[in-house]
Amino acid sequence: VVEDLGEFSAHGDIMDVFPLNQEKPMRMEFSENSDLLYIKPFEIQTQRTAEAELTSLKILPGSEILFNQETIYFARQTLPSYRKECTPEVLRRLKESLQKCESFPGIESLSPLFYPKLETLFDYFPAEYLLVVNEENHITERAEHFYQEVFMEYELSKQQNKLTLSPESLFLTHRELESRLKESTQVYLKSKVPRKKSERTIYQLQFSDNQSLRTGFEHSNATSAAGHMVQLLQDWSKSGIPIILSAKNQTHAEHFQQLLEDLGVESIVAGNQQVAKDCPWPKWLESNTVEGLQEKILILCGNVSSGFRRLDANGQTQFILLTQEEVFGEKKRSRRLQRTQVQQVTGNLDDLREGDHVVHLDYGIGRYHGLQKITAGGSKNEFMQLIYAREEKVYVPVAKFHLVQKYVNADGTAPKLSKLGEKAWKKTRTKVARAVDDIAEELAQIYAERKAQKGFAFAPDDHEMREFELRFPFEETPDQEEVIRSVKEDMETKLPMDRLVCGDVGFGKTEIAMRGAFKAAQQEKQVAILVPTTILAQQHYETFVKRFEDTPFIIEVISRFRTDAEQKDILKRLFEGKIDIIIGTHRLLSTDVKFNDLGLLVVDEEQRFGVKHKEKIKRFRAAVDVLTLSATPIPRTLHMSLMGIRDLSLVNTPPADRRAIRTRLLPMNDYIIQESVSREIRRGGQVFVVHNRVETIYEYGRYLESILPNIRIAIAHGQMREQNLEKVMLDYIESRFDVLLSTTIIESGLDIPRANTIIINNAQNFGLSQLYQLRGRVGRSDVQAYAYLLVPAEKILSGVAHERLQVLQDLNDLGAGFKVASRDLEIRGAGNLLGSEQSGQIASVGLELYTQMVDRAVKKLLQTESGLAPEDIQVRLDHIEQSIPESYIHSSSHRLSLYKALGTLPTKEELWEFRNGVEDRFGILPESVLNIFRNAEVRLWGQLHGVEKIEHEQNRLRIQVKDASRLNHEKLVGWLCEQETPLSYIPENTLDYKNVPPEMNAILKSLKILEQVFTV
Repeated sequence: VVEDLGEFSAHGDIMDVFPLNQEKPMRMEFSENSDLLYIKPFEIQTQRTAEAELTSLKILPGSEILFNQETIYFARQTLPSYRKECTPEVLRRLKESLQKCESFPGIESLSPLFYPKLETLFDYFPAEYLLVVNEENHITERAEHFYQEVFMEYELSKQQNKLTLSPESLFLTHRELESRLKESTQVYLKSKVPRKKSERTIYQLQFSDNQSLRTGFEHSNATSAAGHMVQLLQDWSKSGIPIILSAKNQTHAEHFQQLLEDLGVESIVAGNQQVAKDCPWPKWLESNTVEGLQEKILILCGNVSSGFRRLDANGQTQFILLTQEEVFGEKKRSRRLQRTQVQQVTGNLDDLREGDHVVHLDYGIGRYHGLQKITAGGSKNEFMQLIYAREEKVYVPVAKFHLVQKYVNADGTAPKLSKLGEKAWKKTRTKVARAVDDIAEELAQIYAERKAQKGFAFAPDDHEMREFELRFPFEETPDQEEVIRSVKEDMETKLPMDRLVCGDVGFGKTEIAMRGAFKAAQQEKQVAILVPTTILAQQHYETFVKRFEDTPFIIEVISRFRTDAEQKDILKRLFEGKIDIIIGTHRLLSTDVKFNDLGLLVVDEEQRFGVKHKEKIKRFRAAVDVLTLSATPIPRTLHMSLMGIRDLSLVNTPPADRRAIRTRLLPMNDYIIQESVSREIRRGGQVFVVHNRVETIYEYGRYLESILPNIRIAIAHGQMREQNLEKVMLDYIESRFDVLLSTTIIESGLDIPRANTIIINNAQNFGLSQLYQLRGRVGRSDVQAYAYLLVPAEKILSGVAHERLQVLQDLNDLGAGFKVASRDLEIRGAGNLLGSEQSGQIASVGLELYTQMVDRAVKKLLQTESGLAPEDIQVRLDHIEQSIPESYIHSSSHRLSLYKALGTLPTKEELWEFRNGVEDRFGILPESVLNIFRNAEVRLWGQLHGVEKIEHEQNRLRIQVKDASRLNHEKLVGWLCEQETPLSYIPENTLDYKNVPPEMNAILKSLKILEQVFTV
């Protein structure tokens, strides 16, 4: 699946590619003669193409180094000349990369090895061109500084015997740059008129920046900033000065307009159809005159770095452009790639490999042994081969693939294979079903009790809330916006809120909590933020103080870092209502903590609190709004099952600028540690080193000190006294150390954006989810993060250990927490949500079957289930060819996904939509693939009419109905009494319909005719 820039895939006559110079990936279809038929952009989330076709497409290289015959030959010829400049090991590794045509981080710095000459930007300009130079002195100073940095890196690399090329071979020197700048006609832009005489012709343009305005806004609090802005806008508007406000996007423009409207200022958003009619702005922008303008402010959407005022010859303002950032502060933004939705209709067979354990609903836990083509009933179809205990085999036909799920359990251990023909599996399912019914009833009771409670209804948003939101320094992700909207809606009702927000660390859950906190504090209600550790309390405190610095609200933290006198004073002010937001550990649950008027409780990582603390938290739920945050993933299927029982929200979208962590599986050696640590320190970052043996951690620390002189190293482990551990961690957070050597105590909870490299020693000894969580300690900012999984060079890893590490190395994309590496995390999340005892039930049947059972139990309880489930109906049409040829979809994992999807799609409309998507992505459907879609239509027909079994043999179609009440007996009897009727009735609610040819279309046509004897 093509999702990221630089990726491509080919299947049949279709090729997908995501060029670096395009906003969306492109799909191309070719004829049998390799003629290009069309080029269309497509959506990443749906993988569906748009209607508009392109006439041409320019595809840029995905890397500066292209591996082809010429570049590889040139590199092989050039490499021996660098023998003296690096170690044999470095040369050997580079030769291996050339042989395998494998890229590696930093290969661009070796470009002269691959090309005889490197071009510069100037080489792409025409013979004559105009060059605009903005602040010439700044450019030359920056170039000189850059070249000095490069030269220092070069000298350092030489000392370490790394293969490194001279800066002159890679970059223009600052003197060469000055020379190249003078080769063309130039226009120089300067903010100040040169004092010295110059041969250049000087033109003075009368503009003024908005720095003074920006400073005024920055030094005002949230309330006065709005008043300050309104006063200025009104003054300018009364003077007849045209005003343009620039907003980042349409959503922010509308927020801007609403804020101004709340403050009594009229404005108009460009793009609105009324603009041309109500306000002659577009005409003014063309003619550059100000005559005839109405006194309205225009809000434009666009990325403007800074505003300005245009002045006339007398220094009077002609018009003003003011940016959103100048009023509310800068926002970090970047192009965000959309990603496919987690656990789409395809289920979780797309990552199934031979040897993986699976669950068949009827037969139990087996082992997947691949897809096989088998001839049965006169047609050749694809079957899934499953191995059970005693090496017994089951062949599952295409129509029953939806009964098979990948088995996942919490600890990654191999489950015991079920024995065919025994009742143990049926007993297990019955036992789990009872437990599921119990948990569904308990959740429903909690839901009913909460609905009966009366809480405080907060007022809708006003201009202060909108201003607070516009001051958020990042772009909200789609998930964030949706959850924030849900939280506000909850708070504005009289029912107490009890919402759980799940999502990875750094995906924006804290901002969601801060929006709720602002809403509560603004309406004179107190807010309590409950966190599991003292360090997290301190981190949250600093985050809240910074975010709320432009508001009048008082924020405090209560923890062991406060003296007894300070704690006493905080509790006194809290009771008196002089503190708006209090942050603390379980200390907040103590009996001596009394609130003046608590309105919102935010609980961070509730599962990390003890049983007694959880009981105390429950008491709050009946009286105040409660928002719970969790970094442990919850399966989307379980989330959907519990909608309506408990309020759940998922935050799965990574924020803008977030980069995937580059993960490397490497042998242990001094060079790798020295290089990775030194590089991180040089760019101003910090490093985690994980060594998970307390008895040797100090010895390993001395080893690190010997190979990393002048690097500040701290050690942390779980056997240290709590106060000492907290001091070390806080010192590291405050950058008093460069490297934190620790055990797995850093596995969760810490948020240190400056730490962007992690080295995991003896990585083969960790579980997949543990490695995934450890890796998640880095990569929480817009800086590229690295994870190094070190294994003993001399040790041969077991197949399982190597595969586990390889999987993590392959999972470099963002949101991988909802892919293979986090299946056991999802189970842990399900346990946190439903109770730890449920984790055992999940392990006995697998995650997907468990969530299906919960889904059925909840629907039954809420009486929302209609018709039969896909697994309740048998469709036996095996003599008709139903398979996906490898020539149509080569990847077996894609074929598995498609087979499973077709067995679970809930409606005919969705089936047709899915068919259009498959045809769009892979080309025209072959007849055998069409038959799979037709089989799915037969299944949906059966589900709708309460049919248990549909089978066809010897030109007869047999339909067994689960409940006789689903038949229209009057019409049935009438038809049976007709002469030469093709229909007969067999006891046990079975209809027998004759003269039906063994063709899918004929079977569907017959089912359409038979509809008249059913009640639906």
